[in-house]
Amino acid sequence: MSQVTQHKTIELELRAEILLKDQESLKKRLCEMGTLHSDTKRMSVMCFGSFGEKKLDVRIRVTNGECEVVTKKGTSFGGHDREEVSQKINPDQFIGMIRIFSQLDFKMKVGERETINYSFPNDVIVSLVSAGSISYIELEKMSSKSELEENREKLKELADQLGLNLLKNEEEYISLCRRLDKKEDWHFQGASEDYIKLEELVNRYTK
Repeated sequence: MSQVTQHKTIELELRAEILLKDQESLKKRLCEMGTLHSDTKRMSVMCFGSFGEKKLDVRIRVTNGECEVVTKKGTSFGGHDREEVSQKINPDQFIGMIRIFSQLDFKMKVGERETINYSFPNDVIVSLVSAGSISYIELEKMSSKSELEENREKLKELADQLGLNLLKNEEEYISLCRRLDKKEDWHFQGASEDYIKLEELVNRYTK
């Protein structure tokens, strides 16, 4: 009898905010428990909309000079278990993708992040993200539906070992996003000056 393999298309992700004063001690623990994987600089245009009853989060982004489009679909924007698909694009396609999603009336904002990624056993990635004056950490494992609960508990155990105070619910996630909106990110409304500013950022991040 043939066995159907479940694809691991669900991004299981737990988050916690990190105080700036705790960053260095946390980095030390991450290096002791995991392995430094990469250090990235990223600029993202984040597009938020709905598709039926699902919330659709589209990221058109540049990471260390490489461009891609990432879609995340789930019951909420702050969900821990959204389906994720990504596709690389050429730098000269970046602005065109923005125009498409702008026409679809997605709410859009632009953010810049510096991220240190650590590899942990069992294909777990831990990312320490800096956005200006705000820092947070993400524990991530790509999963299939049948693995979600087991993997969620494993990520919670890792969070406890790292001494993290995880965001408990959607309200805490929204509160973090609002502070990012206010202090670090800027809203893209499709005006000519928005495109000029964005093109300058794309050129800077792809050179």
